[in-house]
Amino acid sequence: MKKILIIDNSLVILNLLKDLFDNRIEYKIYIAKSLKEALSLVNEHKFFASISNIVLTDALNGELLEILEHKKIPTIVLSAKIDQNLISTMNNGKIVDYILKDSMHGINMVYQLIELLAYIEGMEVLIVEDSPFLASKLKNLLECFLLDVHISSNGEKALEVLEKSPNTKLIITDYNMPVMDGFELLKVLKKNESYMDIAVLVLGSEIDQNIRVNFLKHGAADFISKPILEEEFKSKLMNIFTTMKHIEELESFNSLMEENIITSSTDVNGIITYVSSAFTEISGYSKEELIGHSHRIIRHPDMPVSIYKELWTTIKNGERWKGEIKNLRKDGSYYWVSSLIEPKFDRHNNITGYISIRQDITDKKRIYELSIKDALTSLYNRRYFNETADSVITTTIRDDKVFAFLLLDIDNFKKYNDTYGHQEGDNVLIQVSKSLLNTFKRSEDNVFRLGGEEFGVLISAKTREDIISISDLARQDIEDLNIEHKLNLPYEKITASFGVSIITVDNYKKSHKLDYIYKKSDDLLYEAKDSGRNIVKYTNI
Repeated sequence: MKKILIIDNSLVILNLLKDLFDNRIEYKIYIAKSLKEALSLVNEHKFFASISNIVLTDALNGELLEILEHKKIPTIVLSAKIDQNLISTMNNGKIVDYILKDSMHGINMVYQLIELLAYIEGMEVLIVEDSPFLASKLKNLLECFLLDVHISSNGEKALEVLEKSPNTKLIITDYNMPVMDGFELLKVLKKNESYMDIAVLVLGSEIDQNIRVNFLKHGAADFISKPILEEEFKSKLMNIFTTMKHIEELESFNSLMEENIITSSTDVNGIITYVSSAFTEISGYSKEELIGHSHRIIRHPDMPVSIYKELWTTIKNGERWKGEIKNLRKDGSYYWVSSLIEPKFDRHNNITGYISIRQDITDKKRIYELSIKDALTSLYNRRYFNETADSVITTTIRDDKVFAFLLLDIDNFKKYNDTYGHQEGDNVLIQVSKSLLNTFKRSEDNVFRLGGEEFGVLISAKTREDIISISDLARQDIEDLNIEHKLNLPYEKITASFGVSIITVDNYKKSHKLDYIYKKSDDLLYEAKDSGRNIVKYTNI
């Protein structure tokens, strides 16, 4: 835990600063309102840094800064104004910076500086300078920032130092030096993969424009003109380290996203341009197999086409789409994701592509599926029928399609159980279920086991004739299973009777609730039974 000493005679400033650090467990804050209190604390504790006013009631002539410098405590100076007297205090070897305390911007800057000091503490920096006097001066300035400083007198020696200090993050190099100058050193650094990410700050007297351009093109971070203005040097130093910190934080965040968040980007046509590692892990596809293709590669046949139609309509209108999607893994298994998809815009507000973030909800969905699936047949159960039927009706009519509820019952099933046994009866239920799934295999069709030997199907189709045709096909497919049932006369094999209620846009009424539709189909089913079984009875309602 880093100890921070805050010294000021204003309770308002003390409380504002204390509040900034209170939620950070890595800092422990100590408060002093006078030189006497400050002296007592610095004698008792080893402080990481201090935040201090210059003038206190018992220290009017800068005595406090002398004590902090003597104790080698890096200090951020608080001031109500910037004048020549304040600037002259920057010669104090342990002053990091001075901040105006007359606004929240200044107060927040103090916090950011402490964060920056914590980030760069112990970081290795190399000074490449042939002037011992200037090198020593720079070393003192850098150590004020808690940096670990190395010195070399030319480019060749700098490379020798780097071999022993591979974790160096910043090089401050003079341009004009013997043996190897700063420009040649920079070129060597940027060609070496081990050193190419090191920031380089260039020092020089009267560097002309062409040389500056060459330095920048070869990767220099910034320039400092000689003679060096300490305040400019510290300012540029902090800018370099702040940029370094932001890049590292961004890379860390991106790495976290890459490994743990299922995300992808596409162009305006839906062609994948990027996928995260988490995406490849859950889908089973490599990045090479996904990039350049559309998301159809992972589309599961169980997902209704209407879902994707709604999705594309939404995002093409520049809006965000949220929903749950079942996807197909490369190995043929599936996974569920909760998806958030939104457009990307250029500065002219034109859509340039789409980005999607997904959360794996497979386990949650599997638990839910267990609650809505029949254990024997794996068809949807009565509970799910009651939950979804009304919305299926509404959606079908809204899409200007024909809706139908098909209710069917295996003929003389009790006699089959009594004759062949309940184990064989269960096998019949399983085979009839598979037959229904094979017949009603579109994503829009929903097949249910409603209880015992009774099944239901919610269907949407373009025409009434399509409903009649597929209903009779389902009846025929069950008969074609050719499962022996000697007491189901005259067929002597397993058959089923059907009752089908059909609703079109023209005859749809709000009074067509689920109970009413179910009863109509049930009445038709019993008409089919009374008419000799293995028959489809249908009507418009």
